[in-house]
Amino acid sequence: MVKIKLLVKLILNFGLFKGMWLFASFQKGDVKSITLPGIKYPISLRPIFSDLMIFQDIFLDHHYNIGVKNPKIIIDCGANIGLFTVLMKNRYPDAKIIAIEPDPENFIELKKNGSKYSDVFFENYGVWNTDTKLKVSDKYNRGKWGIVVEEDLVDSNIESISINTLIKKYNIDIIDILKIDIESSEKQLFSSNYQAWLPKVRKIVIELHDGHEEDCSRTFLKPSIKPFHGINYILQMVKT
Repeated sequence: MVKIKLLVKLILNFGLFKGMWLFASFQKGDVKSITLPGIKYPISLRPIFSDLMIFQDIFLDHHYNIGVKNPKIIIDCGANIGLFTVLMKNRYPDAKIIAIEPDPENFIELKKNGSKYSDVFFENYGVWNTDTKLKVSDKYNRGKWGIVVEEDLVDSNIESISINTLIKKYNIDIIDILKIDIESSEKQLFSSNYQAWLPKVRKIVIELHDGHEEDCSRTFLKPSIKPFHGINYILQMVKT
């Protein structure tokens, strides 16, 4: 049944022949160079479940149909293998995109997919509310699309980066699109130190992981953030 649903989605999105070709490629695990209509360069996937699911979310289910006119700055927090970055760069070719991903293996794939484009910048950090030291792990056994970072000053294996630091580093006045899919770290991101950067954001696209960490959505929607609720945001909830 899952295979049939995938085939139908591929055909509906890309037509009969292209859809069948893509389906055959997925079945064979031949996904290192996938060409798609409207995408300038081939994308590279790994023959693993998480990459296929991310591909489905972005290119088949269209989770990121974002209506922003002429965005100049897009920040992709939790970029994984870079498919959101690729989609945005093809949709908004003049935008500068900053893609942040903590997992070293995902980061390699992110650069593989994104480095063909100009004005795309890569940061191998975990996004946090302060600049500190983090530990990267597959805490919830979700594979490469569920990598978690937690503060760990003793046994850290990566550093964090805050939105404030990104703004200073790239001399940003306005963030037109801020995409946040950071596997429960959104709770820390919106717990403090957001007052300076949040007013600079035009649109937030966020995935809230209450199923992983209690009160992720409550922290994002807490009363102290209400003054900023004029910001247009799109929510996706992850319960498991």
